[in-house]
Amino acid sequence: MYALKLITERNSRKVEESWILGDMYRLEFNPKEVPEHVIARIEHGQNGNLINFDIKNTDQAYITTLTGDTIRVICRGRV
Repeated sequence: MYALKLITERNSRKVEESWILGDMYRLEFNPKEVPEHVIARIEHGQNGNLINFDIKNTDQAYITTLTGDTIRVICRGRV
């Protein structure tokens, strides 16, 4: 099982979110037809629906196991 750990900024505050992705996810770097500041998109299925997460160049984003071990670094965020 995989999870997405996302540290982003909302209303000038740092917010950490964790999302369970399940057994499989799709990671696309530099997706087409998205705003310029989006550098990656993660898709996964949940209850028959396809859910997307857009990763901005200012975000910190990691794919982890449910126990917290980092599997892949997507973005370390821009200062």
